[in-house]
Amino acid sequence: MKKRFFLLFVLAILVATTLALVNTALARFSDAYAQIDLLADIRHEIVATFVETPDQPAMIEAAVRGMVESLDDPYTVFLSPDEIDTFEKHVRGSFSGIGAVVHIETTHERLGIVSPLEDSPAWEAGVLAGDLVLEIDGEDTKGLNINECVNRLTGPVGTEVTIKVRHPSDEEELITITRAQINIQTVKGFRRDADHHWDHMLDPAHGVAYLRITHFTDHTAEAVRAALEQILAAEAKGLILDVRFNAGGLLPSVVAIADMFLAAGETIVSVKGRAVAEKVYRASGKEMTMDLPIVILANERSASAAEILTGALADNGRARFIGMRTFGKGSVQQYKSLGDNRDQIHGALKITNAYYYLPSGRNIHKRDDEPLWGVDPEEGFVVPMSPEQVKTMIETRRESDVLKHQNEVAEVSPVTGEFLETTLSDRQLAAAWRAIVGRLASDSWPAVGESGSEQLVLAAERDKLKRRRDFFREQLELAEEELEELGMPDEPAGDDDSSNSAIKAQPSPAEEEVEVPQP
Repeated sequence: MKKRFFLLFVLAILVATTLALVNTALARFSDAYAQIDLLADIRHEIVATFVETPDQPAMIEAAVRGMVESLDDPYTVFLSPDEIDTFEKHVRGSFSGIGAVVHIETTHERLGIVSPLEDSPAWEAGVLAGDLVLEIDGEDTKGLNINECVNRLTGPVGTEVTIKVRHPSDEEELITITRAQINIQTVKGFRRDADHHWDHMLDPAHGVAYLRITHFTDHTAEAVRAALEQILAAEAKGLILDVRFNAGGLLPSVVAIADMFLAAGETIVSVKGRAVAEKVYRASGKEMTMDLPIVILANERSASAAEILTGALADNGRARFIGMRTFGKGSVQQYKSLGDNRDQIHGALKITNAYYYLPSGRNIHKRDDEPLWGVDPEEGFVVPMSPEQVKTMIETRRESDVLKHQNEVAEVSPVTGEFLETTLSDRQLAAAWRAIVGRLASDSWPAVGESGSEQLVLAAERDKLKRRRDFFREQLELAEEELEELGMPDEPAGDDDSSNSAIKAQPSPAEEEVEVPQP
């Protein structure tokens, strides 16, 4: 009897729980339909009573874009049928443009440069990582979405586009760029030899090799494999792997490259989301392995796949990471066509559905409510560079990367830390060289940088304050322009004006937020 009563009691609990779940689901279902009814009611009232005949397709598209924008995720975008072809061209790489990874800097609501692709028209014209694009062919970029900006930057090969940029140093410059087909060599060495091939031996005297990856494409892993074979053949004793200013690329490419350095079973990266089951990518152990000590160089403009490689090697203890905290682009997007079939396509949705996680479990993606993102160097290996130092370093690198005439061979100077820091203006590469040479000499890594925690906390706080300051400065400038248009004279400067003047006098570097297509 007791057993029967107990079974009935359990059954009653199960029924009650099931009914509660069903009621909750029905309530949510009802709420969702009520919200859809609200949209339908508003549309009906506008169509029936608005003073002029509304553009109904435009209304629907605006409602869709409003839903997407409410997510506050610039990586999630709705593509209209007219925008799909342009997007797919960028995915296939069959387009011509300036050659830069761009994003929308949300504080200013303008286009920003994550990084120009090396050897691209943008790179050769002097566009810098971190530039804020103020105008494209005389048109203000404020308020333009990413697709509108990209459409203005791309165009037929040989045509020109003029952009007005604000460099991280706060200097503004007009730059005219001749569009070209974007075919970028993604793996480079330290210098070119007499045959114009890349030489990967940075310092033959100490056996230090150097390999730079500028982007992760279908062909990058193959090129890295070939470079590593040359490095091993040259009997290198240590390797500097440089992914600074690398804005990312394809996940299979970076996984294949990480596999070349890690032991079987070691975690490369994991992917998971609310509706996406966790998937862990591990090293196979079948690829080429190198027992050489490795330094990986990364900075604030190393994004996405570059962060995955940096984190995989650093977290597994395979490389020492030198530089600065990386960009923080660690979200995964899924592309979905919307419509019954290709003939009745309504648009497409590129939606963030997962995040990348380092082997340590750290989320790479930069979110406003989280103090940690990207990959951090360890204590004693943080090496910051000012915007002026970065600009000088890039200009020096750009000149050295230019192909010389057939009979002209670049003079080879002995490599020292002073040479790298002074002549090449690259204190991060100098620190990497000192670390490798010290490691080879003593079997331990010498500290070559600053305190990581202190520098990174200061950098994050500085970022926040610069964004706030730049936002208020732009608002002040807009208000002054409107006053001038109204013909209202400026008020006499007083004590209160001194703070405004101070705000205007401060530098205004562009900030990083979002990475998207490469125009």
